[in-house]
Amino acid sequence: MAAEVFSSNLATFSGNLENPSLQGTLNFLKNVLLDDFKLLVWSDWHVAVPIAVDVELPSLGNFDGLDIRPKEPVLLVFDKQDYPTKAPAVYSDRLDFPKDRLAHLYIAKNGRPPAFCYVRENSDDWYANKRINDLLIRISNWLRDAVTGNLTEDGSQFEPLRLEGYSGTNTYDYDMLSNIVHKKASFVSGHNWTIGLFDQAKDQVSGSFQLVEIVTPGNMDKVMEAYRKEKEKQKDDKDKRFYRYGFILWADDDQTYEKYNIDLPTNWETFKKYCETFKIPYNDLEGIISDGDTNHYAYFPVILAIRRPKNLIGFSSNIEFVNLKFCLYTDDVSEGKLINNIPISFQAHNQPLTPEKAQHISGYSSFVDGKGVVFGCGALGSKVTLHLARSGQTNFTLIDPDHLSPHNLVRHSSGGEYVGSNKAFALAEVIRKLYPTEELPLLSVPSYKEGRFEKKETFDKCRWIFDFTASDAFFNRLVLAESFKKARIFSASISDFGNLGILLKEGKSRNPRIDDLQVYLYSCSMSDEKISSWLKREREAKANNNLVVRVGVGCNSETTILSDEKISAHGAFVAAVLKREMADSIDSQAKIKLHRITEDSDYQVETDSIDVKPFDVLTAVNDSSWTIRFKDGLLDKIKKTAAKKRNRETGGSFLGAVNYKTKVIHVTDLIDAPPDSEGNQICFYRGHSGLSQKISMVIEKSGGQIGYVGEWHSHPQGPNCLSDVDMASVNRFKKELSELVTPLPVFLTVVAPVGILPYIF
Repeated sequence: MAAEVFSSNLATFSGNLENPSLQGTLNFLKNVLLDDFKLLVWSDWHVAVPIAVDVELPSLGNFDGLDIRPKEPVLLVFDKQDYPTKAPAVYSDRLDFPKDRLAHLYIAKNGRPPAFCYVRENSDDWYANKRINDLLIRISNWLRDAVTGNLTEDGSQFEPLRLEGYSGTNTYDYDMLSNIVHKKASFVSGHNWTIGLFDQAKDQVSGSFQLVEIVTPGNMDKVMEAYRKEKEKQKDDKDKRFYRYGFILWADDDQTYEKYNIDLPTNWETFKKYCETFKIPYNDLEGIISDGDTNHYAYFPVILAIRRPKNLIGFSSNIEFVNLKFCLYTDDVSEGKLINNIPISFQAHNQPLTPEKAQHISGYSSFVDGKGVVFGCGALGSKVTLHLARSGQTNFTLIDPDHLSPHNLVRHSSGGEYVGSNKAFALAEVIRKLYPTEELPLLSVPSYKEGRFEKKETFDKCRWIFDFTASDAFFNRLVLAESFKKARIFSASISDFGNLGILLKEGKSRNPRIDDLQVYLYSCSMSDEKISSWLKREREAKANNNLVVRVGVGCNSETTILSDEKISAHGAFVAAVLKREMADSIDSQAKIKLHRITEDSDYQVETDSIDVKPFDVLTAVNDSSWTIRFKDGLLDKIKKTAAKKRNRETGGSFLGAVNYKTKVIHVTDLIDAPPDSEGNQICFYRGHSGLSQKISMVIEKSGGQIGYVGEWHSHPQGPNCLSDVDMASVNRFKKELSELVTPLPVFLTVVAPVGILPYIF
């Protein structure tokens, strides 16, 4: 019997799509699904495609009788504007999908089905160099893991609820609250709740709260006095704290609950039903919050404790906390009761920083004129920007969508008072405090408004662009941007377990671009053993997933193990280089700056500088959406090689890198035709002797960053296009390259009488 599907309730999309990347992906899906292809309306900004994913079921039956089927209907949901920078979301399309029995499902919202948490890393970064087919394979594997009982990270512990789209963060020590629940240490003896004094984030926009103190009969007078003093302060007082009371509730008994309930409450009525599901009394809470004197502010946190059958992964107890935010006004209450169905939203949880955690996770342009835009105000971005600000340069627009979490304090330039605030806001506040009497030309925003990033006028007055995001997805977006024609672009990052700082400075008219410089750096591994060793270590580290440590609940609650002094050392180097580079308005030479830290027998620092000439840029003859960017001198080398053979055809292979998202092939080197190759006036046969060994050596030395990308051969007598023999080779290559672990496009270049003609299929 066919499964009832959520997508049957969605309307067919009949509008226009102006995003060419999205249109290309939808065309691919249309070719796969044929008559079954449907494009549906998900929201004003999203479209959905239903598709059935093949699932390999275990021969001995599904784990724990889990109802997952050989063909599982799912919904792929695409952002019409930001795809592919924004990865597709994936939802179950089955109304009877066993959502209450699986980890790695995000909380359902707005009457939608649950979304799959299909990667442990940031899904946008994961998808940065993936295609839609890779996502379908990943979802199939996710479902296979679920049906075989391998979805959970650690079977001896409990996977917590997944959160996405939360309205803010509640920061508190997990162990402290779980001990209260286990001991049933109620504010009133014999009941099931206690009170906490919480401080809201200073920007008051994020809706984040940090626990200051648990209220007890012994400290109640002190807490109430502190609350009163802060309440009396003016809203714009710099030292004002936005205190409010929050509540922690638990069940009277010790019953545990294994099933997930991903439909979190969105209002008072659904809150009561949710509490009843877990036998958590709520009458006392209603009476307290209906007292108009309880909270001065409308928003306050409520935390529900649910007992699970096992300890939560990464935590010492079986208590899972569901973090909520209530919105309550005077008109919502009467005579000790709630008379309106008040709205409720859910919050994320963050652990406060402790000395032990800090020890565990521990591991820096002067503007002459013009505006500078800083993308990424995290650890490195905050260090570099603050170095520049301490030099008196404050003409910045700071941009970062993320919020400051407790673990960020190990390395960030902002202080603990900004936990829960936007990172760009916090950094701007720190800079403003350096110059309290000045009106600074300093702006901070989470992001540009919809579509502004792509508009030329947005950056017309901008002279400098700094990328400190460490995001592959944003790197791709910056590469493709057409709005930075007048600006000089720098991108800085940290790699090699924090021991290598990298600064990329683009050339005049964005040639070389930052992606050219990145691939050029990788290609230096052929002659520079230090670069080769670094890339090998990076490859091994990613394979072993030994770069991160968990700092909170959830798949994305991980951070890099990296000490503050290393970030500061790299930040200082980057800032010093930027000051000199930007002060020189004439020098347009593209450069790669490296800053290495070694810790073998002594702590040492060394630097290196690599000048990079402009790349030669060609567009594919048959597909103008693809660009080929050749390292300087390679095209001349090809022409000379072809000329030596005069009227006889010859050829060779290309080395480099392919980026499907930017649709760019970088060619960094050539491999001469093997000795068993044959060529005459009408044909060239490229041999195989020793070729695979040379390619394997390149892949090994570059840590997998550089490899085979295509072929070239000459047509000294013409034709000025691909011949029939060439097209036969293309078809053969298509089959071979599509079967690789990482498939490659077919890239074939002809050196013809009219010039060099690249083709990409």
